[in-house]
Amino acid sequence: MDPFTVKHTPTDVMGANTPILSMRTKCALVRVSRSWRRMAIHLLYQHIVVRSPFRATSILQVLRDSYSAKSNYGHWTRHIELYTHARGSSDIRFLQTVFRILQYCPRLRVLNATWRIIVPREFLKAVSTLYGPTLQALHWDEQKYSLEKTHASLDFLVSFSSLRILDLRNFVGDGNLSRIGSPSATLPDLAHLILSNRGSNISIATALNLPSLHTLTLQSLVGSPARTEHITRLLSVHGVSLTTVHLPPPSSGFDAEPAQPRLVSQHIPPSLFLQAGVCPNLETFTFGANSPAIVRETSATEPHTHLALRRIALYGVRADALYPSKGPNETQTHLRSFTRAAYPSLEMVRTAGFLVDADTDSLVRDVFIWWSERFERDGVDFQDGEGVVWIYGDDAEDVPSPAFFVSA
Repeated sequence: MDPFTVKHTPTDVMGANTPILSMRTKCALVRVSRSWRRMAIHLLYQHIVVRSPFRATSILQVLRDSYSAKSNYGHWTRHIELYTHARGSSDIRFLQTVFRILQYCPRLRVLNATWRIIVPREFLKAVSTLYGPTLQALHWDEQKYSLEKTHASLDFLVSFSSLRILDLRNFVGDGNLSRIGSPSATLPDLAHLILSNRGSNISIATALNLPSLHTLTLQSLVGSPARTEHITRLLSVHGVSLTTVHLPPPSSGFDAEPAQPRLVSQHIPPSLFLQAGVCPNLETFTFGANSPAIVRETSATEPHTHLALRRIALYGVRADALYPSKGPNETQTHLRSFTRAAYPSLEMVRTAGFLVDADTDSLVRDVFIWWSERFERDGVDFQDGEGVVWIYGDDAEDVPSPAFFVSA
């Protein structure tokens, strides 16, 4: 999700590392020889996906057969994905099988669970007891099929005391956010919180005490309201601690590609995070190029200056939107607002996902360089999606060339 993280994308079009090809590679490695099997078996069982009751039974059988004093495939498992779409997933025997699988994986660190059923309280308690002290990342999806209320509570979430990443985009919960007579719901080590503009997950996150939080990802769904009031309350509680905020482009679903809608009403307003005193320590901010323009507060006589912001990334930038002659548009409005006066600490502006060298427009390099030179006068690097700053070469023909690559 972070556009400033270096991604090693394969250049070979036939070499895409899809989950299927990755599994084929792992299976091939363990079949080479006995010595290769000993070295590669931990790769094969590092990530387990449970998609049906039949597959769950098969996985449990393998883990059970491998369990001994010298060997245990579940010992290598760090990530489990659980889905309940298949027939028979609502049977209590399926949940019993899943829990037995979890018992064979004591070193699990990441759990992704998608539920189309209301999970029994007994199962929730058993999972939290098993992984409460050790689980580091949790994605608990309950809203795929519009469940109105579940048994998962704030106490269930805070039972995982070592969580670093919590994905609540589809979390429903039991609706009880009151802590009267109970200690505050605290996750002491949580650093990254992932939310959406659907359901009650923003209100749930507001009720949590997160002393180590520094990164917020807020996903917007096409057709769902921006929920600015809920976001404002969330920022009043956690805004001071945030150093990184990601607002990915709106999408039709959490597993779908960004829809890149041009309607500004589909985007979460970035101004909510840049108002005076809301996120004073914000250093990295990413949002859609078609988001509403950043505006100052109506009561302010002077534009607000954000002193901490260092890096900005725009999603959904198109080549035609960069042409100065085709403005004004949302993209150019944002780019022109990124000034040294408004952001004294600004170091770089990146067009996330937009690669100059891969675009078919023959003039896009010259247009991109025009923007690079404009930002250069302010001492800011204007980068494409790969972190490349484009300038004109030193030869007589002034051929555009990449100046350097900035690694995150």
